[in-house]
Amino acid sequence: MAQRIVFCDFDGTITERDGFVSVCKTFAPEAVKTWLPGVMDGSITLREGLTRILETIPSSQYPAMLDHCETVPMRPGLEELIDWLAEREVPFVVISGGLKGLVLRKLGDLAHKVAAVYAPDLEVNGPLLKVVSDFPGETELLAKADVMAAYTFDESVAIGDGITDYNMAKTADRVFARRQLAEHMEAQCLPFHPWTDFHAVREVLASVWDTK
Repeated sequence: MAQRIVFCDFDGTITERDGFVSVCKTFAPEAVKTWLPGVMDGSITLREGLTRILETIPSSQYPAMLDHCETVPMRPGLEELIDWLAEREVPFVVISGGLKGLVLRKLGDLAHKVAAVYAPDLEVNGPLLKVVSDFPGETELLAKADVMAAYTFDESVAIGDGITDYNMAKTADRVFARRQLAEHMEAQCLPFHPWTDFHAVREVLASVWDTK
């Protein structure tokens, strides 16, 4: 049997809206006003802008940041998809450009069902937060394609929603895309499956894999 693996974004993909952006705007509003325009117009990288924003936040605010992510709803069907994949021995790997602590907090007990979670992390021992990443990219806090390259597989699936998922998507064998990622895939004439929730993802994978 071919070794398959699923790589999935978190903010805006597993969650229904981007909780990481909400955290930045809530806990570092002035830094967001200062640095986000430069990220948007390309004068500074996403990695530099987000690092500057996050590292203005006092470490004492970290528990409140974790609590804040609880307000973001999860997209339906995730646990059912993960369980269905587990029955077929297909790992489900979360790759997020957000913050690992927030991802783990929101996943809750589901974190024990996923194969791994990759995301930038925070050191909270100093007066201000400090960003650390095991897979930093030239322009991103986390190079998602580099995480994928650390695995051995015959067939890969990528699930995402934003432009920061594009490098992951163009590396994968099968892509589920929505919002900005779908628009970019269309513009580049690359194939993808549109999707609304994880029930839809599971249905498509079942129609493809279970008939082989």
